[in-house]
Amino acid sequence: MVNNFESGQASSPDILSQYNLLRDSGALENLEAMRRENRELDRLITDAAALISLPSVPLMLDFVIDKLLERFIPEFLGFVIEPPRGSRISQFCYRNLKPSDEVIPLESYRQLREFFMSKPYSARFETIRDAIGGFPDLDGFSPEMVFPLMGIGGLYGIVVLGNKVVGGDYTDLERMYVDRLTRFLAVGIQNEMHHHSSITDPKTGLYNHDFFVRRLDEEKARCARHGNQAAVLMLDVDHFKRFNDNYGHMAGDEALESLAVTLKGAMRTGDAVARFGGEEFCVLAVDCDEQGAMELAERIRESVEVMRIIHGNADALSVTVSIGVRMLDHLLDAKRLIDDADKALYSSKASGRNRCTFFRPGFLGRAMLIRTVKAGAEKR
Repeated sequence: MVNNFESGQASSPDILSQYNLLRDSGALENLEAMRRENRELDRLITDAAALISLPSVPLMLDFVIDKLLERFIPEFLGFVIEPPRGSRISQFCYRNLKPSDEVIPLESYRQLREFFMSKPYSARFETIRDAIGGFPDLDGFSPEMVFPLMGIGGLYGIVVLGNKVVGGDYTDLERMYVDRLTRFLAVGIQNEMHHHSSITDPKTGLYNHDFFVRRLDEEKARCARHGNQAAVLMLDVDHFKRFNDNYGHMAGDEALESLAVTLKGAMRTGDAVARFGGEEFCVLAVDCDEQGAMELAERIRESVEVMRIIHGNADALSVTVSIGVRMLDHLLDAKRLIDDADKALYSSKASGRNRCTFFRPGFLGRAMLIRTVKAGAEKR
């Protein structure tokens, strides 16, 4: 018979003795803790990859809430998002992970923001309160932890985590998971904000020229595949230079911002509107024939005509727009389509302004003649 010891195999009593030694020394407990932490890290990496691939902040927040719901339910969860440009602050608050109309007071947010500008790490609420004073307006939220959303551009907002509904205090692993998930949330928000900034006009919030042309090319391809119809509308504010000269550039900016709001309100699902520069705008109207395109153009023109611009103590101001309409032709490139719509726009200008003109074949020669005759006669 072969002796177990001589064959290099420990006997059962030896194995049991070694196991007891590892257990009593705490090594097994530490090993299991390391395994749990590794599982958490693997899970976090998977969740983070999914999170930062989402295209919008609301989808990111829904994802975070779903992940928290798998672990625990906080009494309150609040996201305060502050864009790097502009002053509009967005809030998304949840009570027991259900949407809530509650809002975190802006004064409290500013105090928290100031705290995290010098200490950009998550902290217990008690620690923050001791450092900069009480927050009477946050008592109703039962805040436990606050997490900063830090990015390259600085602080993008905060996350306020309330106490657990059940289960006692948060474990170290739960705190670690939320802390790291919010860091990836900050990366996702930063990416979304920077993408939004890259495709929009900073003054009006509308799409910019480059993105619109890309969107137009996509729509051309879609129309070619499915036989759909779409149209391009070019708009220009009438006598905008005169408006600026009479009322000042601040009033001109307010007119453009008001026009942007009006244009957004006129858009249908799938439509796109962009500022092309100065006082010129462009609309992509999808899934519409000639009649539908002209009806949309008229609706826009009429909406702008009744629009009122409040500037200082002066009486309400108003502007009008001239519009050119061109149906999409997938055989023509985006530049040609926009140029044709612009020619129709110019015809509207030459015909008295505040009107809509449809581009038709054979329109080019007449438009060029009008442009030549009117060149230098009067600026738009």
